[in-house]
Amino acid sequence: MERESKWTKKYKDSIDCSNPKGFSQKAHCQGLKKKKMKKSQIVTELDRVVEALENMKLFKEANSVHNIFIKVASELQDGHEVSFPMDLEKALKKFSPDNFEVDEEGKWEDTKPISDFKQKSSKMLMKSPAALDDNHIIFYDENNEFDEKDGPFVVMNMVPKDHLDTLQNNRPTKWIKRADDE
Repeated sequence: MERESKWTKKYKDSIDCSNPKGFSQKAHCQGLKKKKMKKSQIVTELDRVVEALENMKLFKEANSVHNIFIKVASELQDGHEVSFPMDLEKALKKFSPDNFEVDEEGKWEDTKPISDFKQKSSKMLMKSPAALDDNHIIFYDENNEFDEKDGPFVVMNMVPKDHLDTLQNNRPTKWIKRADDE
């Protein structure tokens, strides 16, 4: 049975957790902190599951788990800080051009060589703050056409070349009707 709270949502939202007043407010803030920690741990575990599925070449399953990852991660946006320890150029150097391609649009079918991405990018963009994990680079691009949700941040997939053949095989085939021979 769920316990009914005597505090209103308005009151809970008004509590300043950087300066809680009294035992009850301190306990409330600690509970919020634990809840956020649990979600961030879930995000970390989901990321590991996606990576394991990709390594087993189970791309459809990895994509499904990745969608859950995005949903849970989006709930962490408020108050969840991510550092950008390098610029985009250094982040790209972490990925071997012989083994990876860039997917800017989030469509694995439209990858391109890292050298092509670097060539079309401005020097200013290459100096943008960036962070990375095993298969993504996130960077700040104030000139990017962005929506209100993501802001000026871009998440770019770094697709291993050995996955490209598998991805090509999973694409739906378009049948072309031939003209009748006369």
